[in-house]
Amino acid sequence: MSWLEFVPSLAVAVAVLFGPGLALGLSIGARRLTLWAIAPAITVAFLSLLAIVYGGIGISWSLLPVAAAVIVIAVPIAIVRQLLRGRIGRPDRPESVLSGWTVAGLGLAAVVIGAQLVVGLQAPDRISQTFDAYFHLNGIRYILDTGSASSFDIQGLVLPEGQRPFYPAGWHAVASLVASSGIASIPVAVNAVSVVIAALVWPAGCLLLMRSLMPRSRTAALATGVLAAAFPAFPIMMLTFGVLYPYFLALAMLPAALGLGFAIGQARSLHGSGTLFRCVLLVLALLGIAFAQPAGAFAWAAFVLPLVLWRAVPAITRLGGVRRIVWWAVLGLGLVAFAGLWIWFGRIGANTPWIAYTNLLGALGEALFHGFKASFPSIVPCVLALIGVVDLIRRREKLWFVATWAVSIVLFVVAAGGPSWKLRAWVDGIFYRDPPRLSALLVITAVPMAVFGVVALWRFVQRRAGNRLAPGSATARALAAASLAVLLIATQANPAMWTQLGLTIRAYTDAADAPILSGSERKLIERMPEHIPADALVAGNPWTGTPFAYALTGIRMMSPHFNSYLYPGAKIINERLNEALEDPAVCDAVRSAGVTYVLDFGGYFKDAGETGLEIDGTTPYLGLRDLAEAGVGEEVDREGDAVLYRITACD
Repeated sequence: MSWLEFVPSLAVAVAVLFGPGLALGLSIGARRLTLWAIAPAITVAFLSLLAIVYGGIGISWSLLPVAAAVIVIAVPIAIVRQLLRGRIGRPDRPESVLSGWTVAGLGLAAVVIGAQLVVGLQAPDRISQTFDAYFHLNGIRYILDTGSASSFDIQGLVLPEGQRPFYPAGWHAVASLVASSGIASIPVAVNAVSVVIAALVWPAGCLLLMRSLMPRSRTAALATGVLAAAFPAFPIMMLTFGVLYPYFLALAMLPAALGLGFAIGQARSLHGSGTLFRCVLLVLALLGIAFAQPAGAFAWAAFVLPLVLWRAVPAITRLGGVRRIVWWAVLGLGLVAFAGLWIWFGRIGANTPWIAYTNLLGALGEALFHGFKASFPSIVPCVLALIGVVDLIRRREKLWFVATWAVSIVLFVVAAGGPSWKLRAWVDGIFYRDPPRLSALLVITAVPMAVFGVVALWRFVQRRAGNRLAPGSATARALAAASLAVLLIATQANPAMWTQLGLTIRAYTDAADAPILSGSERKLIERMPEHIPADALVAGNPWTGTPFAYALTGIRMMSPHFNSYLYPGAKIINERLNEALEDPAVCDAVRSAGVTYVLDFGGYFKDAGETGLEIDGTTPYLGLRDLAEAGVGEEVDREGDAVLYRITACD
């Protein structure tokens, strides 16, 4: 598939991610950059809730019912708002002169990140060679088959009825809608959503965040466009490691929510209509983030906490008598409750296998220069971020944001170098104690801090040049353009970015030695509908890429994921199918499950995300090997070493 053929899928992904949010945001009064930046989070919140409602009442999940719901909800809201006009305000609009610079910043980021993804993905229909991709791509196929994208239903992919816990399915609701359009295969739909999130959603949020920190800076707008694409750890690494599509979406929406939170926290008065309006948008944004990945909402709270304390402590100190005591108690109880919730929700990652791989000092160095696990550091953007830190401290301006930046540093340092298992579980359990997730989170604060650094340097140059560099002069514009070009080249043409792009290329390869699914294995999968019934059930070692057969063809797999518990007899089949002629219990299990075919992709596998874990993905599935030699199955199709067998021993 060519990139030109990819354009219609990309357009559908833009419409799905932005359309509902733009309509609903516009109906409640959002405008311009705020509307554009917050629209994706509103979309995810709306689609996630709608999917639960539709799943409960039996309405099939597709574009037309979703579009109808948008109209039914947005139009009455717009009418009510017009009737209440004057009572409900909205945030003040930025000066009109900023609009062009904001568009330029958005355009810069979109082009650069888009180019990165063209290089990294190599083709629009490539599949991520990572273990988590099984669940996410097969989850979309499951939604298309069942007609439900509800967070209460999607676990039906791997768990039997009555054992399906709530799973925040915001990303799956979005991606499945794109796939339901019928113009794109599931891999193409997933990649279209990824490109839109990385190239459009993320930069828009960064611009809104930066506008809350530096509302009237043209330099900041342009610098944000370049620096949003300057850190290898995000967005591109999150499309390489994992692959963590829901977390990737949550982090991409996080800057917009931070921009709203910071705007509220910095307001002179919290009683104005504009503040109330921002609060409404913020609640919607946080709901969207939580439905993508709840860790994103906790990260928002951790990053906003320094500003809350910065405003609350002086305000309480100025109070007198009983009121001061009461408010100190309220603040203390609030902090204790937040810490309790953080640790309680963090239990989900308390026993994950991710280990600390360095000491605290080494982790601090990695956090400051984004050189994770001895990879090349991102020198230019990180030096700019440190300049920003020094400048804010020197001028005693927005010190609370320096504390926010420090929070992200601490979270990573504990995950990568924490000496205590319990400490890492308490601090980073909500992020599964996983250093790569925290390295991506670092970028959320590093981008605006680096922008502060750029603005500080530009201010220094202007001071030294005096009248020769008057604002708006031809000389100033020429120097600004040249500086921007140098910054763009310096952040892209460096070993850190090249290394990450190389890892991404490897993660989306279809070569013969691909980590999980080779090109020949994919060709065999795509021919399966020619040889077997559409309602067949196929066994296969899930570590070797066989689960992708469900996403690519719709043919059911007995193991659509390595954590699949749908068939009680699966263990016997996986371990002893090649002994079916000697052990009657094997055929009993085969008939009970209804398995009739086997995909044999050998025993080689290696997650492209470089997890570093030692996984035994062969022993539990030895029964699926050498079926023809054992007289248990006959070869139906072959592509290289990949073979499709029909089970004959249990006829």
